[in-house]
Amino acid sequence: MKSGKKLWQIILAVVMGVLLALAVTGCSSTPEKKPAANAPAAASADDSLAKIKAKGRLVVGVNADFAPFEFHAMIDGKDTVVGFDMDLAKEVAKDMGVQLELKELSFDALLTTLQSGQIDVIISGMSATEERRKTVDFSDVYYKGIQTLLTTKENLSKFNSFSDLKDKKIGLQLSSLQDKLMTSLIPGGKYTKIESMNTLFLSLKSNQIDGIVTTKVVNQMAVAANPEFVIAEKVIIDDSSLNSPGVAVALRKNSTALQTQLNSTVKRLNDSGQMQKYVDAAAQLAGTSKKK
Repeated sequence: MKSGKKLWQIILAVVMGVLLALAVTGCSSTPEKKPAANAPAAASADDSLAKIKAKGRLVVGVNADFAPFEFHAMIDGKDTVVGFDMDLAKEVAKDMGVQLELKELSFDALLTTLQSGQIDVIISGMSATEERRKTVDFSDVYYKGIQTLLTTKENLSKFNSFSDLKDKKIGLQLSSLQDKLMTSLIPGGKYTKIESMNTLFLSLKSNQIDGIVTTKVVNQMAVAANPEFVIAEKVIIDDSSLNSPGVAVALRKNSTALQTQLNSTVKRLNDSGQMQKYVDAAAQLAGTSKKK
């Protein structure tokens, strides 16, 4: 009896030892969770906003020849880049807590300069077209306009419908939204494409071209500054083919943190009505400064 009891005690001890070993092994053998090789980087890896704050300045690419979006004017005796794009840029920098630095470029160089990292964003009357969205991202829209034809009072009678543009010499800003739109709508049009809007206005004044297609607010400013100019109201330009929601801030792809920050400023200005006040003030300033 004693020997049998002792045998059972030995067997029980062995079984308990095995079970304890399995329990310990089972706990320690649980595989450690590791991120998949192709898992997206953590949100903290998006340092698009952090980099700007670290260097203490926001570098904004502009083409300061597109009044009233952005243009040169004498302010307190100093040549200054002004316009409602610049008002927006100042607000964006202020909300970030950094200094604003402008980098003036030709309009057709803005996107490549952004992609190369030489500037942080583009705030320069740039429409957020689907084509541009293939290479850069955009903030929410801060301005939406319509396309109109600017001509002279002398030539106004020549423009009674959109079809009248087909055999006229039309000025376009090179690489602009209007450049893409018009060459699509009238592929064989007689176009003069120039980077500078001021040069286009001079060309219209000297009758080298018959009209200029650009956004309405720009043409309104031009009319205010030049009594011989007029908007051809009978010419309706359909820009729906561009699928553009309007003008927005351009930034490099996948800069989510920066995009969120930009959208916050744009929303604040749009919701409060301050953005429209900036637009109105810039148009008035542009018209006044052009008359001097």
